[in-house]
Amino acid sequence: MSIAPSWTIISRAAGAVAFFCVAAAATPASAQLALPGAVAPTPEGTVTSPSRPKKKLSSGEIGSARGPVVMPKAPSEDTIIGKTLKLDGNGSAVEFSRASGGELQVSKLTLSGDRLSRSGEECRVDIAGMPLKLTSRDSGAGLRRYQVASFPACPFTLDVLDGAVLVTNDGKACEIKEADCRADPSGLWGMPENEFAPAKAEEMLGSRAKVEKTVRSDFKALYDRNSKDKPVRNFVVKEQAGFSSWREEVCRTYAKESDFGYCALRLTEARVIALGAQLAGGVKLPEGYVEAEAAEEAAAKAKKK
Repeated sequence: MSIAPSWTIISRAAGAVAFFCVAAAATPASAQLALPGAVAPTPEGTVTSPSRPKKKLSSGEIGSARGPVVMPKAPSEDTIIGKTLKLDGNGSAVEFSRASGGELQVSKLTLSGDRLSRSGEECRVDIAGMPLKLTSRDSGAGLRRYQVASFPACPFTLDVLDGAVLVTNDGKACEIKEADCRADPSGLWGMPENEFAPAKAEEMLGSRAKVEKTVRSDFKALYDRNSKDKPVRNFVVKEQAGFSSWREEVCRTYAKESDFGYCALRLTEARVIALGAQLAGGVKLPEGYVEAEAAEEAAAKAKKK
């Protein structure tokens, strides 16, 4: 779906991203909920000093040519403004706009989930009190990240992708008692199911193949750079190994994913940006990672004795 999870900590993100199941057999109920109060910001992970590269790399096809390392450009908020984005392509819906001062804000939000009083029966909540203010946060992975600052009933964080947002909510479903509804906003909110055009399927799958190639190239460059720093090297390998399974978890319920691969494309594009951030500014390790690795290694050695 901390969605947000830090993009550089895929293993932790995998546990954070979750999805809610919508029961189609029941008739949805609607309600509105006022939104007083605010949500306190949450801290990001710790940072390690970047290793010096063996050779200079270029932007674009990072790791394939010479030149200074330049961060890939993150998707702009303009790619999501004025669009209706749906969770998994057919669930909850959100719309974004800009305030008079230019700040990004949520202009419309509808959450779908299960009734608290009757499990398995669908509920739908049209959130009142719009717009919702968004607070800019540091994603640590080159993406534009925002945290909802005025929705205490269901605080969440989102990363802006290309025409989509990746939402995280610490893996917890929100209980909106006033509306008798439980909903989980975690996951990819993007193109609605009814907007997928069959003629675009081949093009979209082809784009994903190209982005996958860039990911492999960037990962190799990052590994080579950190090959002599064991903790960082091990973290980079584990992170890359966990990416595919994490992406599968996020995208497995997205509408028409097997035909278009839309969700996988968007997450893989974001992975390219995350790798670019690591190449340009160093690898960020989660707090306590080095100590945990050392303890795990010591335990393994003791077991062999």
